[in-house]
Amino acid sequence: MNRVGAIRAIAQNLGDLKIDSIVASITGSSIYADDFIFTNEKQLFGKYLYVDAGAGAGQSRIVGSLHPTNKFALVAQSFSSIPSVNSTFIITDYFRKADYDNALDRAIGIARLKYLEDRVATIQLVATQYEYAVPSGFDYITCIRLVPSSHTDYAADSEVDTIFEIPPRDFRVERNPVGSYVIIFDPRRLDMDDYNNELAHVIGQAKPVVAGSDNGTLPADLEEYLIAMSSMLLSSRRMAENQEWVRKFYMFRDEVKGRGNEAGLEEYIFRHGRGKRVA
Repeated sequence: MNRVGAIRAIAQNLGDLKIDSIVASITGSSIYADDFIFTNEKQLFGKYLYVDAGAGAGQSRIVGSLHPTNKFALVAQSFSSIPSVNSTFIITDYFRKADYDNALDRAIGIARLKYLEDRVATIQLVATQYEYAVPSGFDYITCIRLVPSSHTDYAADSEVDTIFEIPPRDFRVERNPVGSYVIIFDPRRLDMDDYNNELAHVIGQAKPVVAGSDNGTLPADLEEYLIAMSSMLLSSRRMAENQEWVRKFYMFRDEVKGRGNEAGLEEYIFRHGRGKRVA
């Protein structure tokens, strides 16, 4: 699921998605769609339109007026890049696209404090060299596996006995004088001359990397958590208005945090770091 898909799901959770449609025809300031079937021309006044895919994607506008008979709406400001037929757009009632982005970014930030994804990187070993840069992004290193010549992928190697796993006691992770983290093999336990030009697979965990663009993919393991957490954060902003927003907030809070003996999504995504910490 990408960010736009998550925003649609959050808006549906909150009852905020009024229109999810496709452009049938368009001019600089008016947009035609078959889903404009409202009976009152003021029903979309002041609502938030966002073009999420196709030509003109990424533009937000406020709806100025609706003409239900002819199925078109006027936006308060003309499009700087005119969407095309079959571009897709959404119209929301209470929250702007920027509000959804902010809530989703906050939820991602919170998730990065709790969730670690598995990561594997490859380094090439050199005779007499015992110090290697930690591959980018690692927060923990669990183990390192040396793969003998002609065996480039230990995961696909049926000869398990050809794989030499270096336990954590045989290497350490340190910060060098220039501030970079390095893996240092213990020369008392390993003779790197024996592994010249061999591959080593560094296995560990890392905080998830989530792209900030609309098409950026969310980690599959975090989708439900991010949608529920974002829904909770947004509903909290309107709790002073009425009891319905209060009800929504506590419903999403229970989904995230759990209630009574029922575990919340937060518990399912939490992962302890394993191995040597890179920090």
